Parts: sequence; structure tokens; C-alpha cells
Amino acid sequence: IDFFSFLTSRLEMKHFLRKLLGLLFSYMSWTCGIILAMSRSWRVWEVDSEIVPMVSIGLWEVFYIQNLNISGVLVKMGQVCVMDGSWALPDEITYAQELIVLANLMKSVVLSFGTMTLWVSWIKAPYPEFLRMYYKICTHLLLLSSCCTLSAVIWNFSADFSGETTFDFPESFPVKKEALIRERGSYVLPLAITTTFLSVISAFSFLFERYLLTQIHVEPTILGRSSKQRV
Repeated sequence: IDFFSFLTSRLEMKHFLRKLLGLLFSYMSWTCGIILAMSRSWRVWEVDSEIVPMVSIGLWEVFYIQNLNISGVLVKMGQVCVMDGSWALPDEITYAQELIVLANLMKSVVLSFGTMTLWVSWIKAPYPEFLRMYYKICTHLLLLSSCCTLSAVIWNFSADFSGETTFDFPESFPVKKEALIRERGSYVLPLAITTTFLSVISAFSFLFERYLLTQIHVEPTILGRSSKQRV
């Protein structure tokens, strides 16, 4: 009996750790999504200018290092410009802002639901319907957030490197778009792929847990019907 109890506790612990790992992937994906939203490297432009040789463009801010000659001494100063109404923002950046915010909000909901389901599993509460519904919601939200993230990043990446973007600097900016020499790659696309991968892995983890709950709920029902028929 002790050996059977030991095996049962081991299986329950493995089952709980598997759920915890799926939730951990969700937290990692959410963290990557926040980094992606705050990044100023959605576009990295090399500019033909001695004052501002390079510009890093984010979804809400533009960062550049400005070379200033102060009393014969060359000083490099980091500058941050918020992209307000004076900026000519193209559709790919405008929609990317909304898609990235939406993706992060959906993953925030997943974290709340996923943490709640983990707690319910830990206390062994008999709420299979509750768990199945939450696992289903988490799966759909994670997959949808993955589509939003990839769509936003790939659209910006293709528009930037194909030269079809209508993005332009305002009149007050120290350089003009015509001074653009070339576009440089950044970590944004690999980070978006990593974020999507983590979301998909977590979604399949929730989907697997829902499948297990369905099997556990169906089997006793079948066994109960069979015993009644025999009687």
C-alpha cells in the first residue's frame, strides 16, 4: 500500500510539474512580448549624416545618438523622441501598435486563468468543467496572440526591407529620410519568433491538459454505464 501511495504521489507531482511548465512558458512569452513592445529596434536605419549616423525606430519612440561639437570636443548624446501626431506613421506601425498591445493583453488574461487553474489543480478541487473551460480559453488566446505578434513584426520587416514604407521624420528631426543609406537587421524578428514559439508550446500544453481532463471524465461515465447494464 505504501509503494502504491508513493507511485501515486509521484505521478501527481509529475502531472503538476507539467502544468507548471506550461504556465512558465506563458510567463516567458508574456515577458518577451513586453520586451518586444518596448523595443526601439523595430527598424534600425544607417543614415548618411555626421550628426546622426544611425536611428533606431520603435513603435512609440525613436532613439538616436547625436554627435555634438562643444568647444572643440566631440560629445555623443543619446536622444529619445516620442512619435506623436507630428510624425507620419505608416499603417504597418499603426496596426503593429494595436496588435502588440492586444497580444500582450490576451497573454495577461492567460496568465490569470492559467495561475487559477494551477491553484485549483494544487488543492485538488473537483471542478473539471471549470478547468476544461479555462484551458480552452487559454489555448485560443495564446494562438490568437501568436498570430497578432507575427503579423505585426513580419509586416513591418517586409515593408522596411522592401522600401515600401511611407514612414518619414518630422521637420524638427535632425536628419531626413532621404539620407537613409541602408536598413540593418535587429533582434526584433528573432524575438518575435521566440515569443510565438513559447506561446504555441504553452497553448498545446493547455490543450493536452484539457484532453486529459476529458478522458478522465469520460472513462468513469463509461464504466458506470457498463456496470449498470451488467446488473
